Amino acid sequence: MNADCPVVGIDVGKNFSYFCVLASDGQVHRKPSKVYHDAKGLTGLVACLRETEETLGTTPAVLLESTGHYSERLVCFLIRNNFRVFLINPLQTHSIKNVRIRKVKTDKMDCEEIAKLYSILDLREYQMPEDDVANLKILTRSHYHLGKNRVQIINQLTSKTDQAWPGFTEILDVQSKTGQSLLFAYSAPAQLLNAPKKDVVELIKTNSRRGQEYANEKYKALKQCAQDALRFGTQLEGHFIGIEIYADMLQQLDEKLSQLETEINVFAVRVPAVELLKSIPGLGPVTASILASEIGDIDRFDHSKQLVAYFGVDPSVKQSGNFVGTKNKFSKRGSPYARRALYLAALVSVRKNKSGDYVNKVIHDYYQKKLKNKTKSQALGAVMNKLVRIVYSILKNKKTFIMITPEEHNKMYAAGLLPAA
Repeated sequence: MNADCPVVGIDVGKNFSYFCVLASDGQVHRKPSKVYHDAKGLTGLVACLRETEETLGTTPAVLLESTGHYSERLVCFLIRNNFRVFLINPLQTHSIKNVRIRKVKTDKMDCEEIAKLYSILDLREYQMPEDDVANLKILTRSHYHLGKNRVQIINQLTSKTDQAWPGFTEILDVQSKTGQSLLFAYSAPAQLLNAPKKDVVELIKTNSRRGQEYANEKYKALKQCAQDALRFGTQLEGHFIGIEIYADMLQQLDEKLSQLETEINVFAVRVPAVELLKSIPGLGPVTASILASEIGDIDRFDHSKQLVAYFGVDPSVKQSGNFVGTKNKFSKRGSPYARRALYLAALVSVRKNKSGDYVNKVIHDYYQKKLKNKTKSQALGAVMNKLVRIVYSILKNKKTFIMITPEEHNKMYAAGLLPAA
C-alpha cells in the first residue's frame, strides 16, 4: 500500500477511540492506542499527530467512520486543529473487515483497516458546512424525530379513544386542537355528560373558531356518542388516564413542533438554497429546509446522478452471468431524512390543491405518463428521481424553478437560453 502522506485511522467509540498511524508506504508507524474523548485525551491526540507530522515531514490524513453524533464532535475538533479529515461510510469499512479469513474483530484491528482505505478508495476531504446550514440540519432532524413521536402518540390516543369513546373519532379528529382539548378535559364519557352544556360548547367554539351553530351541533353529536359509549364502550379507568395523558402530550408536542418550525425559519432565511428550493411547487418551507441542509454545498456533486445516489433513489443493480434483474428497488443508501422529504414532496407534486388546480402540472403529467407502464409506487419513484434532478439544476445554476413543459425546455436549450444542467 502506498499513499501520498501518512494516514491516521480512528475507530470511534462513545467515550473513547482507538487510533493508529500508517506511514506512506503502508507500514505501521504508531501501533493502535486508546484515546479518551476528554480534554486530556484529545489534547494528547493532537500532540501525537503533530509529532507524527514532524517525524514524517507531512501532515497526516485522518480517516474515521461516520458514526453519527459520536464521530461529529471528533470531526469538528480535528478540523479546528487544521487536520485533513475523511469520513468513511460504514458500508465501506465493513466490507474491508471481511478480507481476513479468520473471524477476528477488535478495535485495534479496525483502526488499522480504516487507515488502509485511504489508498484503496477515491476519497474526498470532508468540508464542514456553514454554521447556518449545520444549525438548519440539526433543527430539521429534530423536527423529523418529534414528528415520528407525534405519530406514535396519535396512534396510542386513537387506540384508547376507540375503546372508551367508540365513535368519537368520527365526530372530531384527535389531531385537531378541539379534539385534543375535549379529550384532555373529558377523558371519560361520563365526565362530558355530567359537565354543564355551556362549558362544553364554549370549549368547542373557542378551539374550533367555527361559531355557535357548529359548537351546538358537535355537542349534540358528542352527547349521543358519550351515551352510547357507556353501553358499548370499555369503561375502564386505565383508558381514561391514558387518554388524558396522551391528549396532554399531543398538545405539548404540537406546541414544540410549532416552536421548532419558527426556529427553522429563522435559519432558513439565511440559507439562499432554501429560497431557491421553495420556488418548486410542492416544496414547503420545512421540506425545502430539510433538502437544503442535507445537501449542503451543491458543488460536492459533479453530476445530478451523484445527488440521486446521495438521496438513495438510484436503482439497485442485480446481474450475474446471463441473469439480469428487472425488479430492482431503490438502493436507499443515502440520507433517510432527505429521502423522506423528497417522498412527501413527490406526493404533493402529483396532486391537486384546494382550488382544484394541479400543484405542479409538469410533474403531474410526467407521473401520468409513467403510470402507463409502471405501478403507482414505481411511477412515484420516477417522480422522486425527476425532482432530484430539478433540485440539482436549480441549486447548481442558482436560478428559481420555471414551470415549462419538456418540449418548451428542449426548444429553449436548443436556442441557448438554458444551461446544460
